[in-house]
Amino acid sequence: MSSNYQPYSSYKNIGVLGLEKLPSDWNLKRIKYLFDLGRGRVISEQELEENGKYPVYSSQTKNNGCLGYIDSYDFDYEQITWTTDGANAGTVFLREGKYNCTNVCGTLQPKTDDINMSFVLYCLEYVTQFHKRPDTNGAKIMNNEMAEISIPQPAIYVRKKIVDFLDHETAKIDTLIEKQQQLIKLLKEKRQAVISHAVTKGLN
Repeated sequence: MSSNYQPYSSYKNIGVLGLEKLPSDWNLKRIKYLFDLGRGRVISEQELEENGKYPVYSSQTKNNGCLGYIDSYDFDYEQITWTTDGANAGTVFLREGKYNCTNVCGTLQPKTDDINMSFVLYCLEYVTQFHKRPDTNGAKIMNNEMAEISIPQPAIYVRKKIVDFLDHETAKIDTLIEKQQQLIKLLKEKRQAVISHAVTKGLN
């Protein structure tokens, strides 16, 4: 896939895990200089309400990480959240609107208005895999560890171009994944039907 991309004229050695080389005119910046880091709070499943208005995001990744709903909210602004503990540690999401996060979600609130949140999201989606710390529950990336993660900082217009490109390409890939998942579901149903027919009606 890399052969489809035009290389930059020169690169520099960075020596950062997962980011060994970058284009010469790109910089690095640690998350703690771009964001204020926080955490969610303990919200038990017993607190969830059937007709709640505001989502509660947890460490799970299905349903966009939504555990359920309650009638109050803790956040009312755009920020990035990540899973701090467990098998999904390091999974990142861009959150908007009014919502809540449980205590196994870290939060990244931008320090300035000019941060391209989608670009940071894509960067973290890649680099967090190199910063997971093995744990009895699977893995961890706690706030102090997230704070020290470095991400690339090309020129602002380059960040936008990268986001536009990745939005387009990942949308195509996600569509293919969805089609494959639908095909797998149909094949599983067909498999079950074949077994059912054979064991209940025979082969005649």
